[in-house]
Amino acid sequence: MTDMKKRQVIVVGGGIGGSSAAFHMKQLGIDVLMLEKDQFPRDKPCGDGVIPAVFPVLRNMGVYDQVVAEGYPSGYIRLYAPDDTYFRMSNTTTLEGEEAPMYCIPRYRFDDMVNKAAVNAGVDYLENFEVTEILMERGQAKGIRGIHNGKAVEIESDMVVLASGSHSMVARQMGFYEENPDYVFYGLRGYFNDIEGLEDVEFYYPDKFLPTGYIWLFPTGKTSANVGVFITESALKKTGMTSEELLWEWIGNTHMGHKRLGHAKLIGKLKGWRLPSGKRKPIYAGGVMAVGDAGNMIEQYGGGGIPQAMVAGTIAAQTAKNAIQANDFSKAFMKNYSDAVDQAFSATYIGMEALRQYAFGTPEQLKNTINWMNEHEAEDASMQDYLFKGLKLDPTKLAGQMMSHF
Repeated sequence: MTDMKKRQVIVVGGGIGGSSAAFHMKQLGIDVLMLEKDQFPRDKPCGDGVIPAVFPVLRNMGVYDQVVAEGYPSGYIRLYAPDDTYFRMSNTTTLEGEEAPMYCIPRYRFDDMVNKAAVNAGVDYLENFEVTEILMERGQAKGIRGIHNGKAVEIESDMVVLASGSHSMVARQMGFYEENPDYVFYGLRGYFNDIEGLEDVEFYYPDKFLPTGYIWLFPTGKTSANVGVFITESALKKTGMTSEELLWEWIGNTHMGHKRLGHAKLIGKLKGWRLPSGKRKPIYAGGVMAVGDAGNMIEQYGGGGIPQAMVAGTIAAQTAKNAIQANDFSKAFMKNYSDAVDQAFSATYIGMEALRQYAFGTPEQLKNTINWMNEHEAEDASMQDYLFKGLKLDPTKLAGQMMSHF
């Protein structure tokens, strides 16, 4: 058994959530160790859209300029119904007086940038370290147990930040693992060249993908894109097909699929991933905070998760600082972290749940949504406008109703 010195905080996972947490803890003067089972750069099968909501965190971490330099800007999104009618909406946000677009950048590069920002900030970091257990004593985390370069290791700590992704066995141990097939998505993505006619980020909603699922195209260049499938476990089961079969069927048997990808070439392999959504499970315990996919933080309509993971990392850092100052690592104190995450993202989750139920749940809803958006100021209309003006939903009642799902 190999012993290592006790740390104030151990961050399990070196992806964007874990690296954000570790970076900001280092800034706050916390003794933090970040552990990663793989080696960076490493791939993550996911969409490649980095939206403006996360730019302030990227600037603080010194990563923003790299994203702009290497990313492919996209100012608009198109949402396609099965009959090929679509709505084109703005994909920019006003930040510091300027219009900022989404940037599409492969997660292989983006995640490595964020990881390196934490390491370059001086965070202690070990790769090839698989954490197999959070050491608990009377409901309180006391450290971790794992395997590092083939050797069993235990490291003590006051707190553990769990940022080890949606497949984490440690998340199962802590009861954070999402099992609901309506809120667990399966993603599949590949990179294609020689795509025709692609100008914007595009989402397609075949009937059998509903409720909620879609096929995405994130442009990485004028004729290249990250192309993927996003579908709930329950919807996928009903199709009787695999995610890959659904993708090839769409390419081969639909007008837009053939138009975009009929002559395109797959570069490398298709890769899949499990994606839990909606933060419907606990994300804290005594001395433990879960960040990103380990806390089921991607939103449950569109599947975005980068802002949630990285902002939650900053919240975990401040919570850790407060806990150290109070010398209180109890479950009751860690609830402050969960409350702060709720304050940051509950409106997002409520809105996305409403879109699932009222705007994108059935083919008829989808058609009505796109038609209304096109009839009302086209590119200036918003999903919020549709929910509150088009469907005349009361925002206060809606919030209460949606929160009952969580």
